[in-house]
Amino acid sequence: MPPGSLTIVCLPDGTPAHRLATTATTRLAGTPLTPLSSARHFITRTRWHRGRLLQPRKNTAAGGPLRWLDLEAMRAAARDAFWWRWHLWNQIVAGTRPAQPYWTFLDRHRASAGTYPIATARQQYLAQPRIASMLTYNALPHRLTGLPTSHLEALQSGAHSYAHYGWLRAVPGRSLVCLDGAHLVAATDRYVTQVAYLAAVNHQISLLHHRDVLVALHTR
Repeated sequence: MPPGSLTIVCLPDGTPAHRLATTATTRLAGTPLTPLSSARHFITRTRWHRGRLLQPRKNTAAGGPLRWLDLEAMRAAARDAFWWRWHLWNQIVAGTRPAQPYWTFLDRHRASAGTYPIATARQQYLAQPRIASMLTYNALPHRLTGLPTSHLEALQSGAHSYAHYGWLRAVPGRSLVCLDGAHLVAATDRYVTQVAYLAAVNHQISLLHHRDVLVALHTR
């Protein structure tokens, strides 16, 4: 997979199948993003409409009409995976106190750069027992899954909340280009900002007609 982020582009019904990728790429012109390649991101409902899907292979595709993409299957799978990951995480960090996310240390550095250097901020963040436990587990060569430290706030919100977080993250990428060309992206990596972004983009997706098209692109 190319380096970068995943961007979802909404296209109107009637976009020619052979132009899905180029049309989606063109719609990025009004954003700060640079397209890298198509991303086989979506689970598909059927294999009988390969001519209307972008890069179809083994019930996945990089895009196509909404009615042929199984968004609910994607959301259910992500919800279950996040539920399972939370229970593993809960065992790994058992006995440690809740940790502060990195942005709290970064904010302190920005407010007092002269007396609180960035190296100290990083050191104190990493020294938290809960973060250390997660990093130690992530270092295991045969770990069951990774425990992203960027998910710290979501994980600390509880099993059900983290599972819902997985559901919300399943379809959108790091940003979404709406039918009207509006570019939605989270302003920061803070959990509250991420949840607000995910609520907005999932709402936009829910407004699409079943003949409208979604295309996934790797971008930077």
